[in-house]
Amino acid sequence: MSTSPFGTRRTRRWIPWLSIAVPTIGWLTFGLYPSLATVYYSFTNYTGLPGTPINFCGLCNYRNMFTSNYSQLSQAVVTTLEYVAGVTVLQIVIGLGLALLLQRRRFGYGLYRALIFMPQIFSVTIIGVLFSLLLDPSSGPAEKVYHSVLGSNSAFLGDSDLAIWLIVLINVWMFSGYTMLVYIAGLRRIPPEVYEAASLDGAGAIRRFFKITWPLLAPATTVNVFLTVMGSLGEYALILVLTQGQFHTQTLGMFMFNTAFGVNPDLGLGSMLAMVQFVFTAVIGGVLLWALRRREVSL
Repeated sequence: MSTSPFGTRRTRRWIPWLSIAVPTIGWLTFGLYPSLATVYYSFTNYTGLPGTPINFCGLCNYRNMFTSNYSQLSQAVVTTLEYVAGVTVLQIVIGLGLALLLQRRRFGYGLYRALIFMPQIFSVTIIGVLFSLLLDPSSGPAEKVYHSVLGSNSAFLGDSDLAIWLIVLINVWMFSGYTMLVYIAGLRRIPPEVYEAASLDGAGAIRRFFKITWPLLAPATTVNVFLTVMGSLGEYALILVLTQGQFHTQTLGMFMFNTAFGVNPDLGLGSMLAMVQFVFTAVIGGVLLWALRRREVSL
């Protein structure tokens, strides 16, 4: 029987199946099973504490959330929409601006792009702790600068009117580098001849941007907007590290986390919120993708 670096002909037949089996088992264990368990727990009053019974209660969690706890849910949805809108607009504008500045292959531009992209490789915990120290209202550098310039003090992440927007800026700082790289790839696909023809016709830089660059960047914009919105809708980790959902920063994801794993855990109610978040994200994602695809065709 002939052999090869991967064994005999008979054993080689099992290699593709083994390659498929390993990720499949991982997906079944850490993907499908938790998802099905979340659906089941959403119909129970299970607290999640060890030794507590799992009592099936049907639609009790859904009924309670949309009646007695509706104000909390609606506020979380509003905060989520504010957060998503702020992150998406700022990240697209800043990412596009950086891409226009750093698209060319000039000396040092690669280093600048790497530095801008670098915050994305750090963990959320590191970023959260870093900005918690910077924005500390008693001894942080930002407080000293704020006091020296304006002569007053600020609570920063402890200010209900300011905290959510500071988290928006931190999120944008973390992920603008990815948006920039997507736009740079889109800019490099635009033929230079198009710009040369527009220049010969007397089109200035601003007109070339709105008539050529922006329309031809429609696929890159679709990717950036969709990924940014989908990532922001489920955000809770950065908020958890910075404010734990306090000071008007409780998004839908943070509300779900606090309900399921907070001081008084209610895994059943938290699972129901996870289902609400799933439907909420699916609807917004579907409508957004449809609108962005139509925009590409129209441009």
